[in-house]
Amino acid sequence: MFSNKRKSRHRAGGFTLLEVLVALIILVITLMALNHSFTSTIYINTLSDGLWKAILFVNNELAGLERGPKPEVSVSQGEYRDDHPMKGYAWKREVSDEEPIPGVTVRKIALELTWEVAGNTQRYRSEIYVSP
Repeated sequence: MFSNKRKSRHRAGGFTLLEVLVALIILVITLMALNHSFTSTIYINTLSDGLWKAILFVNNELAGLERGPKPEVSVSQGEYRDDHPMKGYAWKREVSDEEPIPGVTVRKIALELTWEVAGNTQRYRSEIYVSP
C-alpha cells in the first residue's frame, strides 16, 4: 500500500524577511512618486498663481491708460511697495511713438512685470496701441 502522506511544511503566520523588504521597496517607490508629483503641483500652482495675478493687473492698468489721458513718451520702472497688492513685483513701462504705416503714428504703451518664484525670474509683458 502506498501512503499518500506528503511532508508539508506549515509556516507559522507571518511574512518572510524577503516579502517584507519587497513590500517596503514598493512602498518607498510609490511614496517617492507621490512626493515628486505633489512638489511639482505646488511649484506649478505657484507659477500660475503669480502669472494670473500679473496678467489681470497689467491688463487692468493698460485698459485704464487706454481710456484715460495718454502718457507722454517715456520709460519708467520701479518696484511696488509693501502696502501695494502687487508687492514683490517690479514693473517697467515704455511709451513710444511708432509709425506702422507711413504717415500714421500710434503710441505704443508696454507694461512689463517681473517677479521671483523659487529663485527663477518670471516675466509678463503686454502692450496696447492708442492714438497719440
